[in-house]
Amino acid sequence: MLPPTIPSPMVSPPISPSSQTTSPPTSPTYSSPTTTPPISPNFNPSNNFLSVPKNNRQVRSKSVPHVRQILVDMVQSTERNLEAPFRSILWQKYVMERPKVTELKCSEVRWFYQEPKTTPWIPFNGRDSHMLEIKYRKEKGIELDETVQSIYDESLSHYNMQKLDESEAENGETSSDGKPMVVVLNGQYKVNKENSRIDPIYWKEDSKEIRRGTWFTPDYQPLEMPLSDAIEKNHLQCFRNQMIPEGTTVFSKSETSNKPSELENIACYLNFNISVLAELHVDGYDVRWNSVIDISLHQKGNAILRYLWAKSTPLRRGYEKEGEWNDASAEISHLILVVHGIGQKGYENLIAQNANQVRDGVVSAMEKCYPDEKSRPMFLPVEWRSSLILDNGLTENITIPKMSSMRASLNSTAMDVMYYQSPLFRTEIVRGVVTQLNRTYKLFKANNPQFNGHVSIFGHSLGSVICYDILTQYSPLMLYDKYVTKSIDEYLEKNDTNNTEEARKAMEAMKLAREQLRDNMEGGIHKLLVTKEEQLDFKVKYLFAVGSPLGVFLTMRGGAGTDLLSKATNVERVFNIFHPYDPVAYRLEPFFTPEYKHIRPIKLFSNADLRARASYEGLPLDVYKHYLKKLKNQKKNKNKDDKTADARSGGDDDVDEEDECDSEEDARSGCSSPRSMTPPPPVDVATANKEPKAVVKKGWFSFGSSNNNPKKTQSSASLASSVQATSTEHIEVGKEAEAELPLAERILGSGVRVPHRIDFQLQPALTEKSYWSVLKSHFAYWTNADLALFLANVLYCKPAKPEEAKPTWA
Repeated sequence: MLPPTIPSPMVSPPISPSSQTTSPPTSPTYSSPTTTPPISPNFNPSNNFLSVPKNNRQVRSKSVPHVRQILVDMVQSTERNLEAPFRSILWQKYVMERPKVTELKCSEVRWFYQEPKTTPWIPFNGRDSHMLEIKYRKEKGIELDETVQSIYDESLSHYNMQKLDESEAENGETSSDGKPMVVVLNGQYKVNKENSRIDPIYWKEDSKEIRRGTWFTPDYQPLEMPLSDAIEKNHLQCFRNQMIPEGTTVFSKSETSNKPSELENIACYLNFNISVLAELHVDGYDVRWNSVIDISLHQKGNAILRYLWAKSTPLRRGYEKEGEWNDASAEISHLILVVHGIGQKGYENLIAQNANQVRDGVVSAMEKCYPDEKSRPMFLPVEWRSSLILDNGLTENITIPKMSSMRASLNSTAMDVMYYQSPLFRTEIVRGVVTQLNRTYKLFKANNPQFNGHVSIFGHSLGSVICYDILTQYSPLMLYDKYVTKSIDEYLEKNDTNNTEEARKAMEAMKLAREQLRDNMEGGIHKLLVTKEEQLDFKVKYLFAVGSPLGVFLTMRGGAGTDLLSKATNVERVFNIFHPYDPVAYRLEPFFTPEYKHIRPIKLFSNADLRARASYEGLPLDVYKHYLKKLKNQKKNKNKDDKTADARSGGDDDVDEEDECDSEEDARSGCSSPRSMTPPPPVDVATANKEPKAVVKKGWFSFGSSNNNPKKTQSSASLASSVQATSTEHIEVGKEAEAELPLAERILGSGVRVPHRIDFQLQPALTEKSYWSVLKSHFAYWTNADLALFLANVLYCKPAKPEEAKPTWA
């Protein structure tokens, strides 16, 4: 308020009556200046004269009422003159910066896919969504925004964004002009012509529905595409170029005060259009616009019932997070083709699930142990059984109808092995596997032209044997050729008078022709027997033979170590990985030297063990514990020739061949399945030396049986040292050489060494001690975490320096 009026000391003349009727003088008007002075940065329009504290406002004037009015008018006029341009600048800036209702950008649209038999929609990553949206707009003739157009010109101009022909869509190959297709989900799925479904490229019957998301429910689940398109069209017609207020596309919890009142909602339900700016009726739904950002979806029906039971659903326009082109799947550095074994007849998609299980395990292991590695391996299934005809169903015709389920199971599993052993059907199987391997590799290269990594094969069961024969170009006809050659030589060596001279000359001519064929023709007879249809179009780096019966097949062929890794082998290294309880798996290292049967395969460490993250190359050879005990008993028996000593020491049959646990440390870490051990009762040492001890032999299925030999708990290292000490006393060998060579090297002697370790054994769990473990162990490789980490190590582990690797195994 203004200061009080100061009374005037002068006496005013009397006021005439006429002067009282006249209107009071009007306040003076002050025009705005033509030029606006510059506004100081610290200027605050609210800090005017009237807002100054009372004690600082003192008006000194002789005519107080007139001066006070003048000052008030001056202050108000100055505020208006200064605030007008200031507010104009702020408003223009606000208008320019606020978003307006226009067409959605490609980054605001998000594509989703839905797994079969599930309800939630899963969003694609940013790059896959961009690819689908670009393809959709190219087909519809919709113009791309500036950012996406630059991405298309730089990276996607060579892609086929047009609709595929029916033949191209069915085969999953590139278009007729050689351009790659749009693929999503790690390059494993392609889009159909209607942009409504994605189909697998490398296997069958695993399609997923996809949906273009422009309008969403509050939990960002997309509406159906026809409904979304209708809402988007009406929204642009009614609100194009209008400013979008701050906040989300619907009212959030903090904006509940801005929401329409409950009365307005009731009025809307009763068809009283209070504060409804626009309305759309489509496909059994009512869409109402209360503002630019307040849009709701209602189901049609009785108004009162709809209000009582069917609440409205707020809608959001555009996805919650804009898609980014850099949000893409990891770069593929290795391609691993997964080949199934027996038991796939009638379960064609099972190998696809198994391949994804292996990939998920390897990726999970890499995220844990190799967080800095940006690239990832790609596991693709190779299904070969369904494309084979074989006996045209003759086996089913001759099958006895009794116990049909069990016989059908045997026909779909064991019969595959018998088919492969038959010379009549083996060629068809090999050519079928080669065709599928080449087809998968060709499709992968077509959809990933920038790939320049290595290719490996993951073969399970019989699949590993087939892949090994393909890589080594083995043919059973070569074995028959050897027998023919041997028969000719034996015939010519005989001096049988019954044979005519003409027959002998014919045999000699046949032998000469065969020798000339081997010498003059590149590849010899082998080239005639192994055709191009049985050869791969790519080189293979690793062969992971998992649960493989390859050892038995090589034995039946009379194979040796030189045949296992011959010069003609189209693979750098073979890994034979098996579970100790797998009845189908066999070892390969004893093919080089029989004494390798006494050398343990490399046991894979548990994925929880830090040692599992390092390379296995530096591990020393380890001897079976039961063989160490056998050596120790043999050395004891050398000085005792009586039968009592033989009974006390025990023969080969009394040795525990299972060798489940290496040491107490392995038992405590859960790497193996140790027996529960009970300490023996105290006995007299002299009596113990005189009376033989009964040896209890335990099978692999016995769990928790007692062990009366306390020395069972000794580690392999302590047993090895005791054997070395005993051998230096009783075996007449050079003492210096004995001390220099480790026990494993002395066992192998002068035999052929493997160029690298081949056999690798998984660790059984504590509970795997039953017949059921035998049945399921052959199919337990797909989800084994230890195997997944081992595969990641083989593919990505860099060899450590000797000084760095040495303490790792301490």
